[in-house]
Amino acid sequence: MLKNLSETENLAFLAGYDFLDLCLLGETGTGKSFAAEQIHRLSPRKDKPFVAVNCAELSRSLIEAEPFGYEKGAFTGALAAKIGKFEAAKDGTLFLDEIGELTKDAQAKLLKVVEEKKVTRVGSIVPRDVNVRIIYATHRDLNVFREDLRYRVAAHPIRLKPLRERRGEILPLARAFIADFSRKSMQAVTASENALRLLECAEWRGNVRELRSLVEKACLEALFARDRQKSPKEKFSTVELTAELIISQLTSADGVAAGEHFQSSDLSPDAKSVSLADGSYKQKVEDFDRSLIKKTLEENKRNVSRTASELGLSRNGLIKKIKRYGITLTE
Repeated sequence: MLKNLSETENLAFLAGYDFLDLCLLGETGTGKSFAAEQIHRLSPRKDKPFVAVNCAELSRSLIEAEPFGYEKGAFTGALAAKIGKFEAAKDGTLFLDEIGELTKDAQAKLLKVVEEKKVTRVGSIVPRDVNVRIIYATHRDLNVFREDLRYRVAAHPIRLKPLRERRGEILPLARAFIADFSRKSMQAVTASENALRLLECAEWRGNVRELRSLVEKACLEALFARDRQKSPKEKFSTVELTAELIISQLTSADGVAAGEHFQSSDLSPDAKSVSLADGSYKQKVEDFDRSLIKKTLEENKRNVSRTASELGLSRNGLIKKIKRYGITLTE
């Protein structure tokens, strides 16, 4: 039976049984890597290594050497012995991402290690014990695997729903991404509940990865807007991720495609509080965006540069919006 990762108790329950290898299934960007790390942190192996391998990035020359390691002189360029990822993850967790990209030959070699829990380095005949929990992940159908490996990989699957089917997680994820951005940039970024509610209505075809990208772009724009307006002494003041900034990212040409197919009935009660009119969400966003630009232009006496700065947009970006919305700059 497939477990639903949105049920936290299932995640914690399976994490505790650290002798079980798991398989994470889900669309690209659903957060399989993040889920694997969380499982490791919740498991009895949390104080041991967590080692991640992206199988899609392994070239044919590294398909054995990278996971299994090699001895000195095993091949041209092997100037010294090197342990593989299995040994590096000793007593911990090995995360094999995009395992569906492995060739059939590589799958056969992997199956032998998985079944015997022993690894033999390239150029060696000595098998080494590897006590490691394996977490597999793929966005592909399980039929891409060899039948014998599929039985092992699919024994304990966890299906990650796409973000559009777990909207209750959008706000917590957005807050986590803002906190992560603040930590990495050493800048304090905040956001109101109503501003973040706007994120609940978009389609997020790129799932968690797309949400993270948009939030980080909006945070950067917030910092740029503050730095354009503040004096040098105020460069490190707290910035707010406003509804206006989020709107500008949702409607930008290179931003996320706003949820054109979501009607007001799709929104949560709190999200409806930021709903502006009947019709599609995309139209609501554009109506709000147009109204905001007109209002801000009026407040700045139709000065485009000051208006762009206040809205956190580039001057050219604002001009494009003005043309798209048919806003006149003359009295």
